[in-house]
Amino acid sequence: MRTVLGSLTLGLMGAAFSSGIASAETGGCVNGEAQALIVSDVSGRLGVLGPSQSTASQTVIDLINKDGGLLGCKVKLTIKDEQLDPAVAVRELKKAIATNKPNVVFGPTLSSSMLSMAKITNAQGIPLFSGEGGDAQFVMDAREPGNYMAISTLYQDGRAAAKYLVESGKCKRYGFLYPDIVAGRDIVSAFRGQLAESQPDAQIVVDQPYNLQNKDFGAIIQAISSKSPDCVFGNLLGPDLGSVYKIWNQRKLDILTMFYPDTATLKAVGNGNLPANTYGVMRANVKTMAATPVGREFTEAYKAANNGAAPDEWAYAAASAVQMWASMVKAAGSFDYNALDTAAKKGGLTFDSVYGDGVEIMPNHQANAWSNVGPVVDDSELGHPYWSSDSKAMWTKDVIPQPLYEAILSGKTSTRWTSAQ
Repeated sequence: MRTVLGSLTLGLMGAAFSSGIASAETGGCVNGEAQALIVSDVSGRLGVLGPSQSTASQTVIDLINKDGGLLGCKVKLTIKDEQLDPAVAVRELKKAIATNKPNVVFGPTLSSSMLSMAKITNAQGIPLFSGEGGDAQFVMDAREPGNYMAISTLYQDGRAAAKYLVESGKCKRYGFLYPDIVAGRDIVSAFRGQLAESQPDAQIVVDQPYNLQNKDFGAIIQAISSKSPDCVFGNLLGPDLGSVYKIWNQRKLDILTMFYPDTATLKAVGNGNLPANTYGVMRANVKTMAATPVGREFTEAYKAANNGAAPDEWAYAAASAVQMWASMVKAAGSFDYNALDTAAKKGGLTFDSVYGDGVEIMPNHQANAWSNVGPVVDDSELGHPYWSSDSKAMWTKDVIPQPLYEAILSGKTSTRWTSAQ
């Protein structure tokens, strides 16, 4: 029977690891127990993201342990609250290392926390796997041997959104609405880059960042609509997006929007209340992922452990990070930082995850995951709006072509926002 770890294909690498880079009997764990740490917004300051991430990670680890553990070791997960503060994330990480050094770290919710934590985990020789924070420099511009990304990056999502809208033929005049933070600026920068390549005659008529601590969406939306864009893009999510949808609907605006709607937001909106021309981009799709072989097992286990509540997009994304790590540990025959890096760099490594079977782990330690892009409509089956069957799964390699991928890794170009953009 397939387990939540899935199967793993090594191609020509199998022989290299059959003897084990580190002791395959213990795999580097102490007293038969491997230590995993997750630092995330478990208190829910950014909505459901952190709680879903920690719950999903525990579910996958429970399945791993039920199946016998990893390399003869049971896995113990310790959960710490990031509090949406990189300084807190770093403090909790340092405390955990000093108390009981983990074999792996998962999380966090914020990309800024992830980048700060990565400096410490790499210095300490601990792999850090992200299933939430999506800053592309983590595995591209500023990659380190211990950085791993199991999901689409913000750079990929921005390019995927632009590619989809250009191909739809619906947009000539574009606007942007996004939080004035690194993640917001970077995803819009990625969108602009794809737009310049695919639709060079496109017009940018409004660019509207907003302060997370001081936002008047009524005035912001008025400023945007006064410029008459055909389409508006940005990485709004959670309560902010719910507020924008409400005002958009009240004002009966028919401007196409493409934001980051998740299940919690769409449940709060409800069928019959979605603005016209609503589209979205997201790193997961609950219908698609619940139907994959590994996704089905994970979904059943998650529901059983959570009073029947189904996993959301953030839960599936977080699950993929634990699955990626577990598969790589099995491939390397070790929990060792350098052994995992060697396995990834040799190439030919794939794993089965909630995203589907045979997901490639690319040499830069990033899974070839997909961005889900398309229209959001009322869904009678789910009881709330969700992506229609016309949405597309846009894989990393389809959105970031090989020449661009190589140019970023070699430092010839960047995924980063700059003031010149």
